[in-house]
Amino acid sequence: MTTHHRRGLALAAAALTLLVGASIVPASAQDATTVVDQGHVDLVAGSIVDGELVIRVKDGTVDPPVLRDPAAVVTHVKPEARTQVPEPPEYAFLGPAGSDIWISPEVQDPNLVWLGWNTESLTADQVAPDSVRWSLEAIGGDAPGSGAPGAVTVFQSGSFGEPLPRVFDTANPLPQQHQVALGTHAHANWTFTAEGVYRLTFALEATTTAGAPLRATATYAIAVGEVDPTTVTPGTGETTTTTTPTTTTTTTTTTTSTTTATTTTSAPTPCVVLDDGHVDLIAPGLEDGVLRTRVKDGTAGPDKAVWREPADVVVHLVPQARNTIPADPAYAFLGDAGQPVWLIPQTQIPGIVWAGWNTESLRPEHGDVTITLSAVDGPGRLAVFLTGLTPTVLVNSADGLPDALTVAPGTHAHANWAFTREGIYRITVEVAVTPAGGQRVVDTDEYAVAVGDVDPTTALGRDCTAPTDTTSPTTTSPTGTVPPTTTTAAASGGSRLANTGAGSLGTVSAVGVLLLTGGAALSLLTRSRRRGLDG
Repeated sequence: MTTHHRRGLALAAAALTLLVGASIVPASAQDATTVVDQGHVDLVAGSIVDGELVIRVKDGTVDPPVLRDPAAVVTHVKPEARTQVPEPPEYAFLGPAGSDIWISPEVQDPNLVWLGWNTESLTADQVAPDSVRWSLEAIGGDAPGSGAPGAVTVFQSGSFGEPLPRVFDTANPLPQQHQVALGTHAHANWTFTAEGVYRLTFALEATTTAGAPLRATATYAIAVGEVDPTTVTPGTGETTTTTTPTTTTTTTTTTTSTTTATTTTSAPTPCVVLDDGHVDLIAPGLEDGVLRTRVKDGTAGPDKAVWREPADVVVHLVPQARNTIPADPAYAFLGDAGQPVWLIPQTQIPGIVWAGWNTESLRPEHGDVTITLSAVDGPGRLAVFLTGLTPTVLVNSADGLPDALTVAPGTHAHANWAFTREGIYRITVEVAVTPAGGQRVVDTDEYAVAVGDVDPTTALGRDCTAPTDTTSPTTTSPTGTVPPTTTTAAASGGSRLANTGAGSLGTVSAVGVLLLTGGAALSLLTRSRRRGLDG
C-alpha cells in the first residue's frame, strides 16, 4: 500500500478493536486523507455504532485492519490495472472487445488494490438477517456535480470464468439495490472504462430486530489510471466536507489474550459432516512451538465458529455440486470436455460447502506457510484452481503429487476444488512453517471428503452427524495460537445463521471468491512441485 497523510495524521492513535479485529481511526484524525492503492480493502463495511448504522472502509493493508471514514479515503486504481475487454461475447457489457478498461480484479493481484465489501460486524441480535440492502445511489466525477469519466461495473465470475449477473452497472439507471446476508465478505471485478476521478455514492439499509429502519450513505472517491491521488479531495469533493466523528464505542469486546470462554468436556469429540456453508479446511497455528492444523467450522455463522480436528470432520460435496467440464481448452486439466466434475466453488453457492484455507492465527514473525497436498486416495482425481479470466492451477493430482503452495501469514483464501468422480477421498496435507530464528515445524493431517451421492456419515468408520448450530463463539488468540478443540455448551438456539461469506446479491446467489484478509496475499499463482517431502 502507498499511504499519504495530509494535515498531520497520527495513525498510532488507532487502538480499539471491533468485532472482526479492526481498529477505528479516532475523530481527531478524521480531517486527514489516506490513499490506498495496493492490498486488501473492503470498500463498504457496515456496522452498528451507538445504535446507528454506519459505513466504513475496512483498510486491511495495515495490521491490525483499520476502519476509516470514506470521507477521508481516496482509492487509487493504478495505471498498471489497465487491461482489455476479452473477446468472448458474454463480456460485451464491458465495452468493445479489445478496448481498454482498468480493473480491481476479483482474484487478488498483490500490486493492485483489491476491493470488496463485508457485513461481518452486523449480527442477528442487531438487525434482521434478511433486511440488509446495499445500493449504488449515484455516480459523478471529480468536480461536484460533474459527470463520471466513464462507466463502472462490478461483477463476479463463476467457477469456469463465466461472468455472473452484475452486482452494479452504471450503464443502467441508478439507484441499483442488492440484498446482502449477514456475515458476508466478498470480492468481485470492479471495472472502469476511462481514467479519471469517480465519485460513487453507496447506501446501506437494514432493519433492527425491533423493526426500526436504519440507513447510512457515503460517497467514495476513486482515482483511476494516470491520476495523482494525493491531489484528489476525498468524499464528495467539497473542500469543506464535514465528516461524522468516529466514536470508539464498539459493538462487542472480543479481544483477549486467551481464547474466549467455552465449555470443555472430557467426552470423546464427535465427528461431524459439513455439507453447506463456510469452512476453513486448513487452519494452522502454533501452540508452545508446536504446529497444529485445525478445521475452522463457520457453518453455523460467523459469530459461532468452532475449531475441530481434521480427523473428526467429513466434508460432503453434495450431488448438487455436479458440473460439466467446459469445452474451453484452458480447463482440459480437469479431463475431457462434457464429462462431470464436482466442485467446491471458489465463489460461494448456498447449499454447497465452501472450503478454503486460513493462516490468520499465524503472524509475520512465523514466516511463510507451505501447504503441501502430498497424496489423494479416492476414485478420481483432484484439482485445486483459481478462476480469473483464465484458470490458474494450484494442485493437480492428474500430473503427480506433491504440489505445494506458499501462503503468507494472515491469509484467508478460497479456490475451486474439483473432483472427477463420486466417492470417498482421503487427502493428505502437510503444513510447515519456519519461525524466524527457529527450526522448521510440520503438521500432517488426513482429510475425508465425500463426493456426490454417497453416505458421508460412514466415511470415517464411525457414525458422524451434522453439527448443531447452538455453539458458543470461539476465537484465535492475538498471540497467534489456535484455540483447543472444544465441545461447547448449548445456547438458546434458533435457525441457522447465514454462512460466513454468504450473501444473495439480487439474482447473484454466489458470493465470496478468493478471500484473503488482513492484507495478506497468496504468495504464488503457480505451483511448486516437490517429489519428496522435506523432513
